[in-house]
Amino acid sequence: MISVIMSVYNAEKYLKEAIDSILNQTYQDFEFIIFNDCSTDKSTTILKQYEENHPKIKVINNTENLGLTKNLNSAIAIANGEYIARMDADDVSKPNRFETQMAFLAKHTHIDILGTFSNDIDENGKIRRTRTVPVRHSDIIEMLPKLSPISHPTVIFKKASLAKIGFYNPKYRTSQDLEMWFRAASAGLIFHNIPEYLFEYRVDTTFLSRKNFQFRCNDCKLRLEGYKRIKLPWYKYIYAFIPLALGMVPNSIYMQLRRLDPR
Repeated sequence: MISVIMSVYNAEKYLKEAIDSILNQTYQDFEFIIFNDCSTDKSTTILKQYEENHPKIKVINNTENLGLTKNLNSAIAIANGEYIARMDADDVSKPNRFETQMAFLAKHTHIDILGTFSNDIDENGKIRRTRTVPVRHSDIIEMLPKLSPISHPTVIFKKASLAKIGFYNPKYRTSQDLEMWFRAASAGLIFHNIPEYLFEYRVDTTFLSRKNFQFRCNDCKLRLEGYKRIKLPWYKYIYAFIPLALGMVPNSIYMQLRRLDPR
């Protein structure tokens, strides 16, 4: 069984679409654990309605705002599934996402962490660009020091495998996925990406504002720690400062530079 985990904070605009994309999966052996992180919009009402009408959904309403990292760990702690699937409150999973990923995992039992290709979509669901990532484990590990080689919300991973490294590090409120990938790589866990577009990743007008300078500093710090874990040669540590450099350029230039992103 899959345990789908999602954290929600003031996500009313896209929340129904995100939840429906999970409920409408062709693979139905899952539970859906949602942490409502003290939302002040209509998210609480929406979640209550879904929980009352869908037995697969379990909503936990926080009494204080804890942030994504702690919510994900709390969801994993109560998860009953052998596999954990990520989902964000503004994205969309294609109907065959779980079926495709679970079929692949059944044939390739050595894989611990499995992602997919995805499409970036705007506020109206229109595809803005395709997002490809390395497919094979060796290529994923090669890209890891430079760019995140796994699109976080596309992931399904083995709960038992990630338990060995302690899941998400509560020290980080952002980029918690990248930090976990470094620890997973250093522990010898196996990555893979399915080269199919099974996910739609929301890139709306708030996307850039969520990647502020503090976010960039945090990203740089965790990369430097990650490089030590994977024993990256010292002369390649310059990769860690790319996020800081990007954070200093105007948004218009940043969007142009994103076109050079090989993912």
